[in-house]
Amino acid sequence: MTTYKVIFESGVTVDIEAGSIELNDVLDKVEIKDDNGKEMEEVYLNFEDISAIIPK
Repeated sequence: MTTYKVIFESGVTVDIEAGSIELNDVLDKVEIKDDNGKEMEEVYLNFEDISAIIPK
């Protein structure tokens, strides 16, 4: 798992531990997956509110 820093347009930052974080432009959502490639349903991020996703 990798730790990602998510920066929102409001200036709030959150650290999320996940296997990968991918932006899905077609579905207008952020897909957060574990190391096995399975989507982590317990975490939801609004696509339009995110300024940046930075792996640490």
